[in-house]
Amino acid sequence: MLAAVQQNGYELRYASAELKADREVVLAAVQQYGYALCYASAELQADRDVALAAVQQYGYALCYPSAELRADREVVLAAVRQNGDALDYASAELKADREVVLAAVQQYGHALCYASAELRADREVVLAAVRQDGGAVEYASAELQADRKVVLAAVQQYGCALEYASAELRADRKVVRAAVQQDGDALEYASAKLRADRDFVLAAVQPSRFGVCTLRYASAELWADRDFVLAAVQQDGGVAGA
Repeated sequence: MLAAVQQNGYELRYASAELKADREVVLAAVQQYGYALCYASAELQADRDVALAAVQQYGYALCYPSAELRADREVVLAAVRQNGDALDYASAELKADREVVLAAVQQYGHALCYASAELRADREVVLAAVRQDGGAVEYASAELQADRKVVLAAVQQYGCALEYASAELRADRKVVRAAVQQDGDALEYASAKLRADRDFVLAAVQPSRFGVCTLRYASAELWADRDFVLAAVQQDGGVAGA
């Protein structure tokens, strides 16, 4: 069994109960494949060295150790650095630990959803999250969803993150243009005023490879405007079939 798990840690699932409680066998298994921790005995799932080896190889294995180890800062830091999503299994105290959360969102922006309310209102933490995954702005505090620098960073990474911006920023020409240039579908979340602004809509999509997608979110009034439709067709012939 030791030879088997050294080659493929997942083989621990076939071990006898006795070997699932054998520290040398389990340690070899989780070093090769961290998820194998789920097959270890409860005693070894609570063994700090075993758990640490497991999460270093596969961060999400943090769901298997004891509650005490999910509150161990070193273990949790190792887990979120390997897979930020593992923050889901950290203790409440560590979800409020700035260094832990920052490490998690730098690896996986959406881990922001597991952070404490205080850290979801921390500008540096949120900026790190949205730079890794713009959609993480969904989990930012309302104050930061209204922060121009934060939202601009978010939409530059993922245009449709504009959906979670404040009403004021969804009416901000620079922010909306950046969002549309990243993903034309982001125009859907712009203010009604901007979606009805002929010059803005045409200018916003001009440098984008998403012309047709963007223009379909223009206001009904624009699509009833013959000059707008002619300009759209000239800008992107594919619009005619949209």
